Amino acid sequence: DPPMLDVDPIRLRAGIDALPALRAQDARIAVAEADVRLARADKRPDWKVGVTYGRRDPMYGDMASVGVSIDLPLFAGKRQNPRIAASESLAQGGRFDREAIRRELVAQLDADLADHAMHLSRLRNARETLVPLARHRAELDRDSYGAGKLDLGAALLTTLGLAEAEVEALNREADVARDAVRITITYGEERP
Repeated sequence: DPPMLDVDPIRLRAGIDALPALRAQDARIAVAEADVRLARADKRPDWKVGVTYGRRDPMYGDMASVGVSIDLPLFAGKRQNPRIAASESLAQGGRFDREAIRRELVAQLDADLADHAMHLSRLRNARETLVPLARHRAELDRDSYGAGKLDLGAALLTTLGLAEAEVEALNREADVARDAVRITITYGEERP
C-alpha cells in the first residue's frame, strides 16, 4: 500500500526517539555503559579457587591439590581509575552524540514540515485562486470572441493559460504528495 498522505506533525515529533539512527546510538551508549561497569568491576578484588585431582600410578598414590588466588587491585590510581574515567568519558560522549543526532533529526523534521506546509499553501492557492481566475478569464475571452470583440488568437491564449494553470496545480499537488511520502517514510512508522 502507498504511504498515507496525511502528515501528523505531533505524532512525528513524538516518534522521533524511535528512529533507527537514535536507536543505534542508544545501543552504542548501552555498550559504553557496560564497559564502565566492567572497568569498575576491575577495582574489586577477584577471588579464584581451583581444585584438581590426579590419579597416578598405584605406586605413588593419587594426588589432590587446592589452589587459591586473589587478584588485588593495587595502584588503583594508576591502573583502574584511568580505565574507569576513560570508559565514563566514552559513555558521556555517546550521550552527547545522541543528543546531537536527535537535535539534527528534529531540525530536519521541522524543515521538512515547513516545506510541506509551503507546498500545501501553494496548492491551496492554485486550486482556490489561480485556476478559478484563469477559468473565469478564459470564459470571458471566449464570450468576447463570440461577440466579435476579441480575435481567435487571444481567446486561445487565455484557454492555454487555463490549461497551464491546471497543470501547475497538478504539479503542486505532486509536490505535496512527494513531501508527504518522504516525511512519512523518513520520520514515521509503518501503520498496519
